[in-house]
Amino acid sequence: MSRRSSPFGLAFAIALPTLATLASAAIAPRTANAATRYVFATFLGDDASKEKLSLYTSKNGLDFTLLSNTGYAGPTGVLRDPSIMKHTDGLYYIAYTIKSWTTTSSAFAIASSPDLKTWTFRTEVPAQVAGVKDTWAPEWFKDTDGRIHLIVSIDTDSTQFKSYLYTASDDTLSKWEAPTPLGIGPNYIDTFVVKVGAAYHAFTKNETSKFIEHATASALTGPWTFIGKGDWAGWGSGKEGPALVQLESGQWRLMMDCYGNCGFLHATSTDLNTWSATSTVPGLSGVARHGTVLREDDALGGAGGAGGAGGAGGANHGGASNAGSSGTASGSAGSAGASHAGAGAVSGAAGLAAGGGAGSSSVAGAASQAGGAGLASGASGSGGSLANGASGNAHAGASGMPAAVSDGCSCSLVTASSSSRGGLALLIALGALRRRRKLSRCHAVTLSPKR
Repeated sequence: MSRRSSPFGLAFAIALPTLATLASAAIAPRTANAATRYVFATFLGDDASKEKLSLYTSKNGLDFTLLSNTGYAGPTGVLRDPSIMKHTDGLYYIAYTIKSWTTTSSAFAIASSPDLKTWTFRTEVPAQVAGVKDTWAPEWFKDTDGRIHLIVSIDTDSTQFKSYLYTASDDTLSKWEAPTPLGIGPNYIDTFVVKVGAAYHAFTKNETSKFIEHATASALTGPWTFIGKGDWAGWGSGKEGPALVQLESGQWRLMMDCYGNCGFLHATSTDLNTWSATSTVPGLSGVARHGTVLREDDALGGAGGAGGAGGAGGANHGGASNAGSSGTASGSAGSAGASHAGAGAVSGAAGLAAGGGAGSSSVAGAASQAGGAGLASGASGSGGSLANGASGNAHAGASGMPAAVSDGCSCSLVTASSSSRGGLALLIALGALRRRRKLSRCHAVTLSPKR
């Protein structure tokens, strides 16, 4: 007599491959460079037709191709030295010089865009420095306390260039506190700051020698100590507009403009102290001028932002250029505790992820494409989990779509919607399998009927 197949076994046989596929997809590791894009904001020259915003993109932070000659130049018709970041509202922002270098200017400006193509003037920020003559090269910097700053080079009738710190007083970036001296200068311009651990690092151009020099401090407004003077890095004279970005590999890349016909250059470092020789940047050399790079980790991470590897301290990616993003990721203390914070690949809402103990990881999405703020924490111990935020079930309750569950064991299965009968059958079948295989530490699949 042949054995008749039970509906329970049939339901299990059909459902298990699907569940296994969903579970394996949920915990699949991120592949290198799979979601990373680098955006370079620049202008193209001193002619009036070239003093406008141009944008380039790259998958590795080196091989750049043109995204758009936007034609944006703001109310003054001049845009130079653009510094780019992505803010928590999901918009891109540039701060820029509003007059040609041969014309005096007593302010700088800010514009925003939802897509890097269409730009809207937001505000003009007055220098508010007595006797101001030139206001150049505003650079974004987001500190680890979340405050957003601009570092601006200002020349006056009686003093040479100094760096001044402007701090945003609201989240719209339309109101700014009165400037305070950064403590670098006189006679230094194009100051770019990043923070690694508790130390601030400034790369700035000596306006007399034309060398890019390196200073450090324990506070943003100093006192600053120059640890790299003159030709300390071997880059030679005639360099300006330094801009830093931390690559996905953890290396730092410094971009710099070059006088004469030496092109647009870069150098790399693992510690900000010892640097490679300069090389030209493909696609930018001989074309681009002073600009900055925004690193975006689109699919699993918030665009730009600060990121710290567990047990290694938190490095501010690209200083202000990559700070102020839709998501912020911070690694936990302990080995291999990594995290990716999500702006949510679809929704763009803010996400926050914190790595757990050794070997754990977490991925935070913005309510799993539901548009709400997401929060996920990796469980301590081995393994990890994929968690969604405020919406409850993933995809806002869409039938058959997964929402991950975890209790810190070495695996986690998914919840799924089903009919009442199919759900009961699958639940019983999985319970039997669990007993047979003694999977005492893994989750059973939870089922909810359609409503």
